[in-house]
Amino acid sequence: MKRPTISVIIPAYNVGQYIEAALDSLNDQQSLPDEVIIIDDGSVDDTLRIIREFDHAYPVSIQSTVNQGQGAARNLGVSLAKGDYIYFFDSDDMVKPDFISDIRDLIAEQEMPDIIFFSGKCLYETEWIDEKSLGYDRGFHGRFNNSVELLESFSSRGVISPMPCLYITKKSLWVDHDLEFIDYYHEDEHILFPLIFSAKSYYVTDMVYFIRRVRNGSTMTQQKTVKHVLGLRATVCSLISMNNSIADRNLRKFVSWRALHFLKRYICLCRLTEVSCDKAMLFSAFVALRSPRVPMYSLYYSSSGQVRNTIKRMLGAGENFKKTRKHPL
Repeated sequence: MKRPTISVIIPAYNVGQYIEAALDSLNDQQSLPDEVIIIDDGSVDDTLRIIREFDHAYPVSIQSTVNQGQGAARNLGVSLAKGDYIYFFDSDDMVKPDFISDIRDLIAEQEMPDIIFFSGKCLYETEWIDEKSLGYDRGFHGRFNNSVELLESFSSRGVISPMPCLYITKKSLWVDHDLEFIDYYHEDEHILFPLIFSAKSYYVTDMVYFIRRVRNGSTMTQQKTVKHVLGLRATVCSLISMNNSIADRNLRKFVSWRALHFLKRYICLCRLTEVSCDKAMLFSAFVALRSPRVPMYSLYYSSSGQVRNTIKRMLGAGENFKKTRKHPL
C-alpha cells in the first residue's frame, strides 16, 4: 500500500495571540503533514502577518478571503486539498507531536478506513465546563464496518463529539458525496451524520492527539446571541430533514435523539436571549419526531414555578432518572 498523504486545513480568524502555538505544534510533528492549507478568514488583527512570517516546516498554502465564517473556510480548504486524508485543525488549538505519525500507522494497519476518530483533552485558560460533558474522550478502541455498530458504541458512552478536530477522513468522502459545512454556528453537528452515513469503514482510538484551548472569546465560550439561536435552529431543521429521509429505524433513532437534544438547547437559548421560538419549526419537529418531549420542552422553558417543577418531574429530570436512563448519544 502506498504511503497515505495527509492535508491539514486550518481556518483562522483573529487568532494572532494563538496561531503561532498551533503552527509550532505542526512543526514539531515527528512526521510532518504532506501539506497545510491555511485560510485566513478576513482577520483584522495580525493573524495573517504571523502566518506569512512563520517558518513553516511543511508545504504550505496560505489563502486570504473576506470573512465568511469557519464553514466556508473549511469548504475552500477541501476544494484545494490534494491529500488522501483531510484533517480540520482549529487555529487556536494544538496537536501532540506523534499525531501525524501515529495516524499514518493506523491508516496502514487498519487498511485505510474512511474515518478515524480519536480523543482530545482541554487546556483551560478560563473556567467554563466539565470536560467529560464535551465528549472529547472516546473511551474505547475498535474497528467498525457498520454505522449502526459504530453509533451504538458511541451511544454506550452517552455522548459523541462532532468536532472535526477529533477525526480525520478520506477526502473522497467529501468529494464523492458533495459534503459541505453550513455557514451557521454548530456546523460541526450538521455534517456529523452525513459523514458517518457516507462512510463504510471506521476506526476509533482512545489515544489523545488533540488539545483544545478553552479561552474567553472563542466560539465555545463567547456570549450567546441571535446568531447562535439561528445556528441551533438550522441544526434542528437539518436533523429533522435527515430523520425524515432515513428508512432504517436503527439509524433514525440516533438522529431523532440528537434532534431532540438540540431542540431542547434551541428552546432554552431562545428563552435566555429573549428570542421567540419558531413555532412552525416546533410543530414540524413534533410531527417528525413523534415525541411528547417537544411540547413539554416548550412548556418547561416558557413556564415558571410549580408548573415548571411538574414538567421537570414528567421529563424525568431527577438524579435517579439520569443515572438509569439509556438513550442514543
